Amino acid sequence: MNYKLRIRHTSGAEFEAEGPAEFILSEKESFLNNLTASEKGASVPAKTQPETGSGPAWNALAETKNGLTILKNKHPGVKAGAAALLLLAAEKQLKGSREISAITLSKAVKTSGYAPERLDRILTKAIKEGLIKASGTKRNRTYQITDRGLETAWLEARKL
Repeated sequence: MNYKLRIRHTSGAEFEAEGPAEFILSEKESFLNNLTASEKGASVPAKTQPETGSGPAWNALAETKNGLTILKNKHPGVKAGAAALLLLAAEKQLKGSREISAITLSKAVKTSGYAPERLDRILTKAIKEGLIKASGTKRNRTYQITDRGLETAWLEARKL
């Protein structure tokens, strides 16, 4: 069953999530933790935020090496397109950024052990489904994970 939650904070920050209750609760908790940390004057890095226990442990799934977020292990049931989606979600969870350049994402997928021929062709289906937004052209192309994409990646990561 899918639920939908919208929160508008007095500071002007907004939160919107749609999906299973566990997903919404974990994302809401993260949102509120970021708000309270920013109100205190010092932002808390995503790595030190407490996990809710019901969601995936992004630190166990992915790591950052030389500024590149990569998957720690190559999982046999995960294809390159799903790995790219997981990397986009991990980037958002670990670093707080939703947008990654195509070249950086391609390097991250290859470093994680997957060998995609062309990333843009692999991600076409995810873009059509609304999981990822693509902007720019050729070398200036960037990919941004959507809320729906975060939900899908969250569910996939829980399986791993």
